[in-house]
Amino acid sequence: MRPARVALVFAVLASAAGAQAPSAYTYEFRLDPGNKKGEETIHGTVRVSGERARIDTDDRKGDGDRSYFLLAEGGRTVYVVHADKQEYEVHDADEFARVVGIAMRAVGPVVKFSVSDVRLDSARLGAGTPVAGRRTERVQLRQHWTTSIRVMGFVKDGVTGSSVGEYWADPSFPLMRNPLLDIVGTSLMALAASDEAFVQRADDMRARLFRGSPLKADVRITAGMDEGDDETRLRYEVTAIRVGPVDRTALDIPRGYRKTNTRTFKM
Repeated sequence: MRPARVALVFAVLASAAGAQAPSAYTYEFRLDPGNKKGEETIHGTVRVSGERARIDTDDRKGDGDRSYFLLAEGGRTVYVVHADKQEYEVHDADEFARVVGIAMRAVGPVVKFSVSDVRLDSARLGAGTPVAGRRTERVQLRQHWTTSIRVMGFVKDGVTGSSVGEYWADPSFPLMRNPLLDIVGTSLMALAASDEAFVQRADDMRARLFRGSPLKADVRITAGMDEGDDETRLRYEVTAIRVGPVDRTALDIPRGYRKTNTRTFKM
């Protein structure tokens, strides 16, 4: 290879290695938490600047609730801000995502769950369809488990469950974490989420498939029931991305707001 071409190749590689996702951008999303009666699609907007972000959603219940999320430290800390009460809660992002499993383990003295026959595997499916104008790579995460439930002498063994999730992500543009996607995805697998080790294994495998929040997700969760299998489907998609500065003041806790230790967040 000629020296000029060698220099050109190294220049291209250096440029690609040094490329970074924009530090300030806004993206809009929709999240369908399942096909159960009464559950409505959530629409929201995420504004990101550096290590901080804000997530606002529509008022689905029509009750005038003006709560929203703030993220700090690149998504490692979640603040739930209640504008109507001028209060805010602080959560570790991983614990916030697993709040359903934590709650189920807390009822241990009365209800005991055990998870066994755990199997996880993943696959890279190549190029995916564009999402919000971005090129994507499509990946798949498959999970299987069996749960046993014991409640005051009542025993239910062999409750099988499985999840097949497909995700579309742009490796060159890992989006800021979306805590709503995290918590809804975990809550739909409530029985399996009672096992902390299982959830950690699944999170680790997903993190190896893509960074940050995906551009699109389609997850089918099946639970074995006495009357037949019950399936829930989570669908999530980023509908628009705009690169450019955002108002940094909107990403901070408003002055005068009081920190509360009461956990009032509800889906």
